[in-house]
Amino acid sequence: MKRFGWRFWSCLVALVLLAATLFHPRIVLPRPAHRYLFVLDITQSMNARDYHVPGWPSDRLGLAKAALERAVLSLPCGSEAALAVFAHKNAYLLLAPLEVCEHGAALRSALRAIDWRSAWAGDSYIAYGLFDALKLAASLDAALVFLTDGHQVPATIKDPVFRGKPGRSRGFIVGVGGSAPVPIPRMDLEGRAIGFWRKTDLPRQVHSPRFRRQAERDRSGLLLSHRDENRLRRLADLTGLRYHPLNDPESLADRLRQAPTAKKRPVAVDLRPWLGFAALLLAFAALV
Repeated sequence: MKRFGWRFWSCLVALVLLAATLFHPRIVLPRPAHRYLFVLDITQSMNARDYHVPGWPSDRLGLAKAALERAVLSLPCGSEAALAVFAHKNAYLLLAPLEVCEHGAALRSALRAIDWRSAWAGDSYIAYGLFDALKLAASLDAALVFLTDGHQVPATIKDPVFRGKPGRSRGFIVGVGGSAPVPIPRMDLEGRAIGFWRKTDLPRQVHSPRFRRQAERDRSGLLLSHRDENRLRRLADLTGLRYHPLNDPESLADRLRQAPTAKKRPVAVDLRPWLGFAALLLAFAALV
């Protein structure tokens, strides 16, 4: 045994550690982790193009999806994400909560597949959709992240009464879009722009005859949309959710990671990086 010096034993231990990594060793530890339900507005106003961030999509839905993808995949391991879409008055669950590190590829694919053509109605009742999303989030024991531009059709609809307790709900309303009104693209089923929506394209029951006569006299007649900051802030105050304007798409990831929504959960920690690093140090020490 004396023939073998410390260099030999260092190399041997390094080989054992590397062999151990083949078995994907893990240890379960309590760590803070998030559970979010992400709800994306997929109504047609989200096709409006009013973002001008280099390297990011210019349309609201495209940028919201890209920002959300980065945010979801930057959450700490053990965190879980569920996906839903909103149109008309309802939030529809697409994907039950999945652990973000183990199922990152599935979450990325599901996010990229979300499309405005999945909407089941052309109108959008923001408060109804938000309250429905809150119920869905509560059933999943998740904090809500509701991404919308706040554009409501019909604009004059009276909001429903919020029957929850302000402050009991956890999460964010994320305001998507710019503050300046822009026209809403009209798309065909292949996703090609074929013009813009006009006020007179709205169903007659949406607005009064007086509104329609004014719209017909309007030279442009375009239906314009902007991020309805007042509506979204009012709903955030009403429900106790936090409001976050999506001006800088990269800021969403930091906001969600730092939010006080994390709970201590048992998280399986992958030991392979630690074992590999220890093996590298031992091998380096033996060869120096």
